[in-house]
Amino acid sequence: MTFNPTSRTLSWSCLENATDVRCKMISDEMEPTEVMMRATGCRCTFNYMLLHTGVRFEVHATVQGASVREELRYPNPGLKDSAARNLSCFIYDASYLNCTWARGPAAPQDTQYFLFIANTRTHAQQECPLYTLEAQTHTGCHLRDLSLLGFNNYVLVNGTSAENAVQFSDSIWNTKQIERLSPPDNVTVRCNASHCCVTWKRPLTWTTLSYRDFQYQLDIQRRNADHGSENQLVDMAGQADNDYTFPSPEPRARHTVRIRVKDVRGGPWSVWSWPVEFGSDARDPQALRLYVPVVLSTLVCALVLGFLFKRFLGVRGLFPRIPQVKDKVSDVDGAAARVPWEDDALGLGKAECEEVLMVEEVS
Repeated sequence: MTFNPTSRTLSWSCLENATDVRCKMISDEMEPTEVMMRATGCRCTFNYMLLHTGVRFEVHATVQGASVREELRYPNPGLKDSAARNLSCFIYDASYLNCTWARGPAAPQDTQYFLFIANTRTHAQQECPLYTLEAQTHTGCHLRDLSLLGFNNYVLVNGTSAENAVQFSDSIWNTKQIERLSPPDNVTVRCNASHCCVTWKRPLTWTTLSYRDFQYQLDIQRRNADHGSENQLVDMAGQADNDYTFPSPEPRARHTVRIRVKDVRGGPWSVWSWPVEFGSDARDPQALRLYVPVVLSTLVCALVLGFLFKRFLGVRGLFPRIPQVKDKVSDVDGAAARVPWEDDALGLGKAECEEVLMVEEVS
């Protein structure tokens, strides 16, 4: 017996007339699979399955009334731990496919990897048209034409080396499970005097999805809000016409809204859409008309109270003038009150008393 992994065909020689031929594949990765022999020859063709861990094939038949069983083990030929690791693929922007993998730790220095994709329904196959390199080794693939892909797809990464045989790695994935959704499109906000309404379009997807397959999350925040005062995120199920209305009376401050989406069956959220602004940073004219009279009234009341306080309570009496030290040199009032003396005049109380004798002539 032999097995061709490309065509997934198990074949054997037909030297005897066998009846009731059944083929079975047993793998550690999947449930056992059983198929009937093809009418055109001694062979069985299996659906796509994972082979990198090794599989065992069995053929059960009846030959001349006796039950016969033959077995074939199909290992992953090549140097252990030389296969590509961490194989991962994802669809993005509804138009492109990226696959990445890492070099096997035991791969020879000259190892080169090659990726093949097959549609499990149509069996159409294609090699990667554009590889990404790391140290001259293929470690990624970029595909811009997704027309070959189906609902389920088989990805095989095999390796070649002149030094030794290299093991292969393979994977089967569903396009719904690997598609990374783009953010919602055409986000708009319309407001009236009391409410605002956010509308958006569901994202473009490569996989055919209905509006019920989407779950949205809205983030509506006031700009320059204090830390810790952010609004809670709003979760919404997909609708035929996606919209969300919330109260927002005028005057309203400037806000931003952004939206992200994910598949209701699970998977990661998309990135956030570009934020859309609504509201205004300008002061409300009506509030300004109320604010100005209040300020003017307060100012007038303060002036009136200040005048009354000074007039009837005697500001000077409550706050007497603090005496100052007189300047004896420049004090004009004191200088005017003093009597000037001659330079050689004696001070009062310092002159000596003298007797004066008056002589009168008698004729």
